[in-house]
Amino acid sequence: DLHKAIRRQRQMCIRDRNIGGAAMYAYEAIEQSLTFIEEHLTKEISTEELANTVGLSPFYFQRLFKRLVNKPVQEYVKLRRLAKVIENLKSTEQRILDVALDYGFSSHANFTRAFKETYGITPESYRRD
Repeated sequence: DLHKAIRRQRQMCIRDRNIGGAAMYAYEAIEQSLTFIEEHLTKEISTEELANTVGLSPFYFQRLFKRLVNKPVQEYVKLRRLAKVIENLKSTEQRILDVALDYGFSSHANFTRAFKETYGITPESYRRD
């Protein structure tokens, strides 16, 4: 009957709005975590800390982050750090090791390996060219 159809339609609208709200919150949570990452690239950033800053469990946060950013959390952090290192290598005369340490890489070998895996050349070659 007409009243049941209207009630069903109203319930579907409420449910759709709730799903949309959840999706919006998820997007906002990831946006907030991306901002946090950018502001803390020179510090240690754990997945747990990021999850806590946006009020999500670490498990759910990791899944959501990967789905929305298309990269695992720590890989994204590493790539953002490498992008900042690239800026510094071209704009400063600071030693490569010092730049690497400033952005949280634990050693020259660790940094060089990550840099070469990402860009296909060593940081020394990049700075020379």
